[in-house]
Amino acid sequence: MPDPVKSCMRNAEAISLVFFSGLSVLALFRSLPSNARMKAILFGLSGIGLTVAMFLSPRVLPRHSADVLRDWLPVLLMAMAYWQSGCFFQRPDARMQAVFESWDARVFQGLRVLQSPLFTRSGFGSALELAYLLCYPVVPLGVAALYVTGMRHRVDDYWLVVLLSAYLCYVLLPFIQLLPPRSLSAAREWHTSNPVVRRLNLWIVRKVTHQATTFPSGHVAASTAIALVLLRDAPVAGFIFLLIAMGIALGCVTGRYHYAVDVIAALIVAGIVFVAVTIK
Repeated sequence: MPDPVKSCMRNAEAISLVFFSGLSVLALFRSLPSNARMKAILFGLSGIGLTVAMFLSPRVLPRHSADVLRDWLPVLLMAMAYWQSGCFFQRPDARMQAVFESWDARVFQGLRVLQSPLFTRSGFGSALELAYLLCYPVVPLGVAALYVTGMRHRVDDYWLVVLLSAYLCYVLLPFIQLLPPRSLSAAREWHTSNPVVRRLNLWIVRKVTHQATTFPSGHVAASTAIALVLLRDAPVAGFIFLLIAMGIALGCVTGRYHYAVDVIAALIVAGIVFVAVTIK
């Protein structure tokens, strides 16, 4: 009989080990202020430690408890990976920033309705601001959807797609350093959607994020990956999450939380990862 406490490393654990280890090594060799380097390494070591603890949990916890723990702890790992990548942000690349701003200006010139008071003060504009707020709870809600629909056995496949999509966005931050368009004076003036939700979103952004923009957008990549996985495994829930992902993607652009190219690239990343994993 097989050893009852022997367990295989899950996808989430393997991917996280590679991510945290890789960025920790990068922090040792990258030119960073000492406090930023220390934070990056501490996040990395903490992520590695938590990942190893997850893997070893069946040896010290009842099997059911360990399995539940391993289903949910990647939510925390994903947040830690985001913060570790943020330690590498020092200053925006002025040349690259100008390129992204130029691309964004072309998008908004073609979609002027997004800048009109008729749109930004409408219920639709407010709905997109609210949709963006869902980018934070959507990851654990996706796990909960698998539980509710009786597809809990697919959680490891869920994390394979979601973490790969998000981590690919985070890992580029040390190399593509940009300020989000909302921080630019030209972008602050036109957005007038629901002030209550807007102020809440901006407060969360100030308190929870590292103030840089990821290219591609990690929020959009993760929410799109979640929708694709659920469409495959739990279609009704998947359709609901697809609407949420679409709202987050549009809200990122209309709320100026991300550049349009960030969103487009994130959709491509999530799609490629999902297809690659599905046809493996």
